[in-house]
Amino acid sequence: MHNDAKWYALRVRSRCEKLTGKHLVNTGYQVCTACAPQRRVWADRIRCVEMPVFPGYIFARFDPAQGPNVLRAPGIVSIVGFGTSYHPVEDAEIDALNIVLRSGIEVRREPTVHPGTRVRVRYGPLRGLEGVLVQFKTQHRLVVSVTLLQRSVAVEIDDLMIEAASPWPATRASGSAS
Repeated sequence: MHNDAKWYALRVRSRCEKLTGKHLVNTGYQVCTACAPQRRVWADRIRCVEMPVFPGYIFARFDPAQGPNVLRAPGIVSIVGFGTSYHPVEDAEIDALNIVLRSGIEVRREPTVHPGTRVRVRYGPLRGLEGVLVQFKTQHRLVVSVTLLQRSVAVEIDDLMIEAASPWPATRASGSAS
């Protein structure tokens, strides 16, 4: 390996992470496809499957002069950078990512919905229900309130089942009387 070799993020076509990574490894490059066990929701169940942690991206270590050769690999769209120059990823970040990936522990992407956010349930028997997400110990709960009575009920909910809700229900017309 050349002394100028650094880690770079590669943008790859959808669902080509493993195939592209395998090709680069067979070509002699050091690669991190960043795949790990993750929970996925199906209509009737939640399963843990091996999935890319950063869909559409893999990482490879190479000398920037080898960029044109790397770009010829099947599935690669581009090398992440600014303008016409490639921007390297810090070795420490790839090392930390590899430690997490080797652990075998289920990886969760950082949620985009934080406690205190109004959310809507996307799947399951509570589908369509809206409430406020709260955290209790290590679990998330969906709180549904009756404002007039100043009372609430809470149900434990998996964060994969929810999405941020719009601030106002889409069906409510502004200025309409009930």
